[in-house]
Amino acid sequence: MNARKRTIATLIALLCLIGLTFTALRFTKAPALHYDNAYWPEESTLDERWIWAKTSAGITYSLYLPEHLRGDAVELEKKALVPESIPMIVCFHGSTGKHTAKDRLGRIFTTDTVQNRFGPQGIAVLVPQSRVEYFSDPHAYSRLIQNICIQHRVIDPSRIAGYGFSQGAAFVHEMTGYDPFVFRAGMTGSSYYSSSIRELFNSARVRYYCALSRNDAGIYEQGLRTAKILSVLAPHSRYREYEKRGHFFVEMHDTTGRGDETALDWLVNALE
Repeated sequence: MNARKRTIATLIALLCLIGLTFTALRFTKAPALHYDNAYWPEESTLDERWIWAKTSAGITYSLYLPEHLRGDAVELEKKALVPESIPMIVCFHGSTGKHTAKDRLGRIFTTDTVQNRFGPQGIAVLVPQSRVEYFSDPHAYSRLIQNICIQHRVIDPSRIAGYGFSQGAAFVHEMTGYDPFVFRAGMTGSSYYSSSIRELFNSARVRYYCALSRNDAGIYEQGLRTAKILSVLAPHSRYREYEKRGHFFVEMHDTTGRGDETALDWLVNALE
């Protein structure tokens, strides 16, 4: 009888531990914003739709804001504009893809169809460039995002999604493994990142949509473990697998495998 009681007590303790772990994995908080002059625009210019800027930390980026929200916080306040805050999508290009990233990835989120799905105010789109031909240093890009939110206070720092392709997708995983509060959601196509246990624990606080193709040799095998674990651990997450799509990035009309739900449907809900 004593042995039976001990077994029951052990099982109860184990269930409580599992429950506490799952609760901890769901804990999120508003990201802290730290001003850092190294990530403030050293020079910038505005074309028809995008702000191009360069920081003294060596990072250049393009930022899209809906036309009625362009200008920094001071300028908007002078215009007596106090709009509702908007989400932001941060697009990370693949290796050697930084010069085409704005047109290849950023354009996905600047169409009227996508902008309108997020409400009348639309969304911001940030396309940073890697310092070399690939992304590294998640601390630096976390600081960059924080300072963009400080400068453009219309952006809601608690509703930011990381979107990545290939090496950029791997960097989204690396960033949430480093700082689980930088993104509310992550959307990755063709990521080869294999997260450590600690990184998985951190990333499980983020809603993830991961997509891979079985014929993407070398990428599929490396990225599968992380994608499948996060689809189970992370709240409201999805894993989408294709047979023959090769090396690809997620398009908004892609389906998630949950009925008629599209990637855009999932992203809108994830950033509500």
